[in-house]
Amino acid sequence: MNQHSENIFCEYTVDSWSDCIELFKIIEGWVFRGQADSDWSLQTTLERGAKINTTDIRRIPQVEQNIIDKFQRRAVHYLDKLPEKENILEWLSLIQHHGGPTRLLDFSYSYYVSLFFSIDQSFKESSVYCLNKDLVKQKGLETEELRGLDDENKFGTREYCNDALKEQTLSPLVMLVEPFNIHERLSRQQGLFAVPFEGRQSFEYNLSLTVNRFQKELPKSRVIDSYVDVLDVLQDECALLKVRIPKSLHNEIRKELKLMNITSETLYPGIDGFSKSLYGEFDLNIS
Repeated sequence: MNQHSENIFCEYTVDSWSDCIELFKIIEGWVFRGQADSDWSLQTTLERGAKINTTDIRRIPQVEQNIIDKFQRRAVHYLDKLPEKENILEWLSLIQHHGGPTRLLDFSYSYYVSLFFSIDQSFKESSVYCLNKDLVKQKGLETEELRGLDDENKFGTREYCNDALKEQTLSPLVMLVEPFNIHERLSRQQGLFAVPFEGRQSFEYNLSLTVNRFQKELPKSRVIDSYVDVLDVLQDECALLKVRIPKSLHNEIRKELKLMNITSETLYPGIDGFSKSLYGEFDLNIS
């Protein structure tokens, strides 16, 4: 167990664009989240809202229910097509899409899309959090079976996730899921959600107990100097890999991503994406 605990959370710093590409080949099949500041932890917008407003995290389920109720009552004035009232995953997806606070944490199937979000308008070293999708699902299933799950085929489904979201405060777990209705932005960004089941605790608390049911917080990250030397550890034991992106590499990566047609204009629908893309005009070396 000690060895597993040491390897659950790893960390690596890339040193070039080619290093970024080689790393992606190693962890293909994982899911990714770019963050503009490498010091940021993994937090949902509900968690951040609680901290900003000095709200006890254990009251988040009550806040969440108020948010859902208010959105459901008022959304008819803004949206033409609404989910069924009991389909909480779809409602939270809509709230997240339109900028409201939810317990959903955005991830992407695309490493390169997440790289873009990591460096876009970042002022310092950024990061990409990489989640070992298969390992998280496997460990989550094992955890739920220990808690009495009688049909493994139920686990991982939207219905299973919806039941958990209705309860709000089930045993800690993180599950990866796509809503049924994929809006345009989610489609462009190849997105999905990581959903914590225990709403009274942090996302990282839920994630840690998903992979190791005796560990209530992520351990200090294990810094690795060469991912080639620890391939088995990454695939078999590491649930979360934090990839640091030095600020000195941002312009080079931005240029390479633009050549791959990964820009604000392609990742955000409509004129919003085009307008965001105009920040690229500051880099006179990109034509």
